[in-house]
Amino acid sequence: MIRNQRAFTLIEMVVVMAVFMTVLIISASTFNTVLVQSSKVFRSEESNIEGVIGLEILRHDLQQSGYGLFSEAAVYLYEAASTPALDYNDAPNNTPRPIVVGNNLTSKSSGTKSIMEGSDYLVIKGTSVARTKSVQKWTFLKNSSGVISPQKWVSGAENFTTNDKVIVVQKQFGSNVRSTLVPAPSGKIYYEYSDAGFRNLSSASAGVYTVYGIASPDTTAAKFFPFNRSDYFVARPDDASVPAYCAPNTGILYKTTVNHSDGGLNDVPILDCVLDMQVVLGWDVNTDGVIDTWSNADGSAVNGLGTTTEIRNALGTTNNNSITALPNIRNNLKTIKVYIIVQNGKKDTGYTSTSPLEGGESGEASLTRPAGFPLAADQMNYRWKLYRVIVRPKNLLSNQ
Repeated sequence: MIRNQRAFTLIEMVVVMAVFMTVLIISASTFNTVLVQSSKVFRSEESNIEGVIGLEILRHDLQQSGYGLFSEAAVYLYEAASTPALDYNDAPNNTPRPIVVGNNLTSKSSGTKSIMEGSDYLVIKGTSVARTKSVQKWTFLKNSSGVISPQKWVSGAENFTTNDKVIVVQKQFGSNVRSTLVPAPSGKIYYEYSDAGFRNLSSASAGVYTVYGIASPDTTAAKFFPFNRSDYFVARPDDASVPAYCAPNTGILYKTTVNHSDGGLNDVPILDCVLDMQVVLGWDVNTDGVIDTWSNADGSAVNGLGTTTEIRNALGTTNNNSITALPNIRNNLKTIKVYIIVQNGKKDTGYTSTSPLEGGESGEASLTRPAGFPLAADQMNYRWKLYRVIVRPKNLLSNQ
């Protein structure tokens, strides 16, 4: 039988292998490009999601600034115990300011962290800005046949539980709305909640008694102050725990609550890869209901009707923050803007950022960073995003 002798020659095999390798290389290159691009998109979207969650926490606290605060001086001795937080105390014995802001800080240590040079430091005071369940609750006292007792809500989850630490504020309405802290019969500035715990209060008293939660029942009240407080700042941890994908010399945005037990700080990271944070304040100096003045964090730079002296006095010191000084935070501050520059995605060697970056909206450079934020050489291959958080706090009289 005649056998079929046909087969592939060596040249044909080499040609086919060359074509196959070319196709494989092109496919591998395309796959690598897709992989790189998807990694960039994934990290960018991860940054956006993180930003939405973290900044929503900040927006909530800004909205709650001033909630449950009293406007008349009261006796309390303690607040934050360590620097730089203690620089923004109203203790001892002063009316708490709803907002206190440090402008363009020099590098300072906060515990085991170094605050970013030139960033602002934001302090928010109000009963609902802590993280325990009880601080999200409130009620009012009602008079039934001469007996004073707390209003109970239909939902049991909204009611205080026995021994929750609460404060009582008496609100009086008139030409000036005034809120006075009411100490407990024991002499403490707080009450331990119970259904019968408020019967010492007079049913004939002018105004309305409102009860606000300030701490959980297991808090040791060694250094109690009659409100809660959250601080926001950008810092680099000394243990180098900033994520590896962050650009050099970026930090973490922290929310810090102040302990009632010892004045210590509880730090919670809410946003990674942060370059800067700046605060701008909007004022209604002539009380016509319209913002007529914008200032930087400490009132040292002003655009509009108000003067630097007026705004700095309005922001106040611990001896000048009551409603009797005009303008003031409660009556004249209408809007708070917080600008945060954050890395968007991972490093991209094929991309070069513009420098300097704007630290605020157009026309507000003089109130944030007049020369912009200059990027270092090792920060140029990153994309940057400017987040804007703009809030009109509902608990300030200027917005009511």
